Order: sequence, then C-alpha cells, then structure tokens
Amino acid sequence: MTRTSIAATGLFAMTLAAVVVPALPAEAQEARWFHVRVEEPGETRVSVNLPLALLEVGLDIADRHMIQNQEFHWQQDGKISVDDLRRMWTELEAAGDASFVEIEDGDTRVSISQRGDRVLIRTDEGDRSKVRMEMPSVVVQALLGTDGDRLNLRDAVRELARSGRQDILEVQDGETTVRVWIGETVGSR
Repeated sequence: MTRTSIAATGLFAMTLAAVVVPALPAEAQEARWFHVRVEEPGETRVSVNLPLALLEVGLDIADRHMIQNQEFHWQQDGKISVDDLRRMWTELEAAGDASFVEIEDGDTRVSISQRGDRVLIRTDEGDRSKVRMEMPSVVVQALLGTDGDRLNLRDAVRELARSGRQDILEVQDGETTVRVWIGETVGSR
C-alpha cells in the first residue's frame, strides 16, 4: 500500500464518517463499530472506525450502482457462481466440526476448518507472514442466504453486528500488520 493510497483511504473514511454518522439514528451511533488498522514501520498508519450501520448505507449504494455481476474470479479463466458457493457452504455446514484443508509445505502451513459456530482460516509462512481469520457461521449463512445470483451483504453485516465484539482478521507480513475487528466503541482495540 503506497503512502498516497493510505492517505486517500484515511481521508475518504474520515469524510464519509463526518457526513454520514451524524445523520444516523442515535441507536446506530451507539451500536457496534467496524475497525481496520494498518501499521507499517516508520510513520505509516491507517485507522478506519465506522459504525456497522454506515456499512449498511454503503452497501445500499453499492447494490444500486456498482454491483452488476455476482461471479467470483478465482483465477484468470476460472469462475465460480454465487449458487456454487451456496452449494459448497451447505455441504460444509452439514459436515459440522471438521478440518477441511491442512497443508504443510516446508515452513508454510494452511488450515481451513469449522469449529462450533466459527469458520477458521489460518496460514503461516515461517516467522514472517501469518493470517488469522475467524468468521461466525451465521455471517456466511446470511451472505449466501438469498436466492439468485446476488450475495446478501446487508444481512451479513447485520449478523456481524449481532455477533458481538470480536477479531475477524489479522495479517502479519514482515513488519506490516493489518487487523480487522468489531468493537463496541469507536476507540475499542
């Protein structure tokens, strides 16, 4: 991430929050917050703190103006439809608690599993790079819960808000750290 893109992201987030947050109902302003923090060596730091209700507003705008085709491109020539994702999720849910993927190659380790009501993804590349993702199953269910070729991002955000304070994603790549979490206040860590 370049310094220019970090500055632009921060400025955009602050402007959006300054314009939209005061217009939200009081209960939305007191609701859970979506946090993203990026830290790099030196002085580079990005901190985005948005009420989850604001994400819903943004998703409404995106749904009307930007989202045209709900196909995911995993590779240059490969496609997977939203219906394919639903069918895969149904099978994964039916399996219950399980380790679905375990890869060890030298000092690289990858695991994808389901434990209780959580989907867990872990990667380690030696001591240098680590990824930890933990997502409540109800969020994935909500995301895939509608018919047709669209993801239900709005309901996924609502389920994320209901799930309470939690870490969602943490990436450590060398000296750069990215953390995404839900908190109860704007300044929660």
